[in-house]
Amino acid sequence: MSDPEPNRDSVGRPPGWLRALTARWSTVATRGLSVLVLLRLWWFVALFFEPVVFPGPWPVLLETGHIIRNERFVFHLSRTLFRVGGAFVVALLLSSCIGILMGVDETAERFFETFVLVGLTVPALAVSIIVLLVMGFTEVAGIVAIVIVITPPMTENVWEGTKNLDAELIKMGQVFGATRRMMLRDVVLSQRAPYLLAATRFGLGIGWKIAVIVEWIGLGNGIGQKLRDSFDLFSLTGVMAWTLSFVLVMAGLEFLLIKRIEAHLTRWQPDEMNQTSLLQS
Repeated sequence: MSDPEPNRDSVGRPPGWLRALTARWSTVATRGLSVLVLLRLWWFVALFFEPVVFPGPWPVLLETGHIIRNERFVFHLSRTLFRVGGAFVVALLLSSCIGILMGVDETAERFFETFVLVGLTVPALAVSIIVLLVMGFTEVAGIVAIVIVITPPMTENVWEGTKNLDAELIKMGQVFGATRRMMLRDVVLSQRAPYLLAATRFGLGIGWKIAVIVEWIGLGNGIGQKLRDSFDLFSLTGVMAWTLSFVLVMAGLEFLLIKRIEAHLTRWQPDEMNQTSLLQS
């Protein structure tokens, strides 16, 4: 009788933990390289301009450090994040309800489709100006403007995710006697997770841009108001430093929170390495 096939990991490939560690460091190295290339390109372009016209990376980084230490950065950041976060929660609830309804009911789809398409085409600046003029330069007006702008693209993502649910998996769960809770958690939500995450990225990404617009136009605090202060002083270094400071915060939110949530929600999906291993076996 022939010997059983030996463990392929023990003879042909490094162990799984080492492959995972190598893949992770490869990802970090690639992202780090992209940042270095971007900084180098920025530095190269800045060589052709006076620092007042287009500053290089180093002056902007120094100004960013000064802002974070001395310019009430936490206060202004918290005001912008409050507006973006509050609007995002409202928009997520609206887009989830409307998107799911559009995905399961054709009448609702025909009814709301016009609103979604119009919302996608109306300029965000126009929405911001109209809302501020109608409601006044208030906190609520800023949040309402953000909600109006980010709800249509988020709804579109949820709508597409609901339409693309795999009916066969739902039938399979019913055949095997899965409870309603299991069906919702393990079948419906697991399939909709990528679309919800895409909607989250759309909402947060567009939301902070709209927050800057409404703060720039009329609110008395926030990142947008500080950008306007720098603009009024003709300080491009200040404009770029305030922008960079908030970009760093949003990047941290993406990599430290959203990507971890994404990895948890999509852990049932085989990664590329495992798929390659299965094909080779």
